[in-house]
Amino acid sequence: MPQLIPAPARVWTDDEMGAIRRGYVPHIMDEKWFIFMEGNRLFAHRSWTGLGVYEATFAPADGGYVIESAVVTGDETEYRRSSDEDESLTLAVLIASYLLKESLTEEHLACFDPHTAWEFTVPTVPKEMFLPRVVKKADPT
Repeated sequence: MPQLIPAPARVWTDDEMGAIRRGYVPHIMDEKWFIFMEGNRLFAHRSWTGLGVYEATFAPADGGYVIESAVVTGDETEYRRSSDEDESLTLAVLIASYLLKESLTEEHLACFDPHTAWEFTVPTVPKEMFLPRVVKKADPT
């Protein structure tokens, strides 16, 4: 059952909202999230399992758009939930890193478990860092 979390306190501009609407489809296995929008609702699913973890509803506001409501999955058999504030921060960081390609600050990353924080930086790392190894292994010569 979905559980309410505080909406991230940020106003997204029209340009940022355009990027958010485009969503994110993972390209490599290290990208843990599949993020998409339907209407004014954003969905963030774990890419490997398809588990829907976050849902957020956007609304127009002065200067752009805000999230008017957000939920996180309450299925403890599939997802180990953190505090409401941590879940709200995670949702904001997912949007910033995966959809807006913003580099995260050390302060942002310090809020996460060091063993899992790397997954927020993967989308901002150029794919060329991963792909040459894959292409080279596939080259029969």
